[in-house]
Amino acid sequence: MAAFTLTVLRERGSLATLVPAWEELAAHSLEPNPFYEPWILLPALEARGGANLRCVLLWQGDKLAGFFPFTRERRYKGLPVATLTSWRHSAYLLCTPLVRADVAVDVLKALLAWRGAEASLIELKYLRADGPFAAALAKALRTSRAAFATLARFSRPLMSKAPSAEAHLAQMSAGLRKELRRKQRRISERPRYAEVVLGPGDDFGGEIERFIALEASGWKRAAGGAFACSETGLRFGRAVLGEAARRRRLHMVGIDVDGRPIARRFSLLAADGAYAFKTAYDESYAQYSPGVLAEVLRMREFHRLPQPWIDSYTDPANATANRMWHDRREFETLSIAAGAWGEFWLSMLPLLRWTARTFAQRGSDSSARQNFSISR
Repeated sequence: MAAFTLTVLRERGSLATLVPAWEELAAHSLEPNPFYEPWILLPALEARGGANLRCVLLWQGDKLAGFFPFTRERRYKGLPVATLTSWRHSAYLLCTPLVRADVAVDVLKALLAWRGAEASLIELKYLRADGPFAAALAKALRTSRAAFATLARFSRPLMSKAPSAEAHLAQMSAGLRKELRRKQRRISERPRYAEVVLGPGDDFGGEIERFIALEASGWKRAAGGAFACSETGLRFGRAVLGEAARRRRLHMVGIDVDGRPIARRFSLLAADGAYAFKTAYDESYAQYSPGVLAEVLRMREFHRLPQPWIDSYTDPANATANRMWHDRREFETLSIAAGAWGEFWLSMLPLLRWTARTFAQRGSDSSARQNFSISR
């Protein structure tokens, strides 16, 4: 196994000093994750606060080979066991760590061999179940004989590129296609109707601010999910969308009526695919379903991009995505024992399984199918 040096950083400011090495790792990672790249993660840490941050770094000489952002929790699912769990902003639905492709298995074996974790369990959330990182982790777990458990598996809508946009749209039900044509015809009769599309290299101008205002005008603000709900949220939204545009990794579609935006959908572009990041619509035009019509526009424009797929990046039960997107991608959450004490707590998972089922029956969590299995 290759030799690695492991360090742990606890402050956002310390991470900011590593940006060049961090960027280089992201460019050579086994499985890209834009949400753990510095241009998104640093603003997210500022917005959410870095309390209990434990960012585990593995170095191979002067090269950063592994980047694992965790938060330390003193309790785990109600049990008194310290855990390092994947750090995530509330908007994050992907937590794949960054590991260098050519030494990925060795990096993961070094992490599993670490015994200075300040925790008995390591929880990895929102991992793509069929991705290259999951395959490398499975190999590292087999060879290291570390005890682990699969805590949850779920799938969410995915759009894979069809031979053409029309071929993809044809997969929707005839009734839905008829309804969308009718609403498209009605809204296109409104004064100053226009479709807006911006992609890599385009000048987004004031579109980011228009989106922020549109999002703040609807239900997301009342629910606390809009960027404009707080000053920290505003800074986060402006920083991420602005930097994505600068890096040529932002894509947007929208609909304007009466000279103002009534629907916007932003996607983030990655090396291997894309993510449906943010959406907003004007609820006063709900009779036309502007958000759904904007989704049709995104589906058409997606087929002009080089990316082969776009992740819905949404709740598995999202009604719009499930009606319009035809593929699925599976995700999982794993818990790994860090020493004998962690193995003991993993042995308590039958109790956790009973608890999870009880809460599921009460309707507390419909988004993920609990699937506990202990392995070694």
